[in-house]
Amino acid sequence: MKKKILVIIGARGIGDLIYHLPLLRSLHLTHGRKIIILSNKVNQSKEVFKNESFFEKIIEFDNYRYGIFKTLINIIKFKKLINKLNVNFLVLTANYRRLILPVLLSGVKEKKIFGTGLFKINKDRTLDHLTISERLLKYTNELNLKKKINNFFLTSKKLKTLKIIKCKKIFISIDSHHDQNNWPIENYLILINKLIKKNNVFVNFAPNKKYFLKYFPHNLIRSKKIIFTYKKKISEIIKIINQSDVIIGNESGPVCLGASLKKKVHAIYLPIHTKPESKIIYKKNNYYNAKKLSSKIIIKKILKSI
Repeated sequence: MKKKILVIIGARGIGDLIYHLPLLRSLHLTHGRKIIILSNKVNQSKEVFKNESFFEKIIEFDNYRYGIFKTLINIIKFKKLINKLNVNFLVLTANYRRLILPVLLSGVKEKKIFGTGLFKINKDRTLDHLTISERLLKYTNELNLKKKINNFFLTSKKLKTLKIIKCKKIFISIDSHHDQNNWPIENYLILINKLIKKNNVFVNFAPNKKYFLKYFPHNLIRSKKIIFTYKKKISEIIKIINQSDVIIGNESGPVCLGASLKKKVHAIYLPIHTKPESKIIYKKNNYYNAKKLSSKIIIKKILKSI
C-alpha cells in the first residue's frame, strides 16, 4: 500500500521553498504518489511550485505568531485539518511549537518532525551552525528514502516567454527580509544608471516597501528602460526572472529564484546577517562579501561580467 504523504512547510521565505525541492521530489519519487502540502501562505508556494508535478494539492495556512488564546484555538483547528486529510505519513519541516503540537496530537500514524531535541517540543540546537538548506538536506537524508533527488531547479518549461528584444534584461532586487541584509541603495542606483545605457532593468522590492521609490531620482522613475515590479504578483516576477539575462541583488528570495532558474546571478551579502546560502542551488552563482569588498570593487566586477 502506497503511503499518503503530507508535508507541512512553516517557512516564510521563497528561498526556503527552493531549499525544500530535494525533499519533496525524493518523497514523491520514492513513494510513487503525489504529495499534499500544507504551506505558510506568506511564502506563496502555489505560485512558486505552480509548474511542479510532485504535489496533489497545496493548502495554505496562517502561521503567524498570535497570543496564547488564539494560538490554542489555531492548534485545535490545525489538528482537525491534518486529521481531515487522512494521511498516514507526515513530515513537518519547521520546529515551531504552534505546529509541532497539532502534529503530535493528530491521528497520523507515522510522523517525522525536523529539528526537534530529545523532547519533541524542544529545538535541536546542535545544528545551529548550519544554514537552513544544509539542515533540510541533512534531515532529508535521515529519512533514508530509496530515491534521492538533490535538485534545486524549478521546472520552467511552461513559463510564457516575453517579447524578444535586442538589449539584455537585468533584474535587480534591492531589498531583503527585514532589510537586514541590504546593500546600500546608493550602490544600486550607480549600477542602474550605468546599466540602463544598454539594457532594460527590472527593479524589485517587496510591495510593502514602496518607500524605496523616494531614493530614485526623477530621471530614473520616468525612464522607459526601468520597470518597477513591486506591484506584480509572484507568478509575474518568476516569469520576468526566467526571461532575464542577469539577476543582481541581496542574498534573498529573488536571488534564490534566479539560481533555481539557472540564471547568471550576482548576489551580495553581509556575513553578519547571512551566508551565501543560495550557492547550494547553483554553483555558478557569483557572490560578493560586502564586508570584505568595497562597493566600488563590487560594482566594477558586476559591470565587467555583464
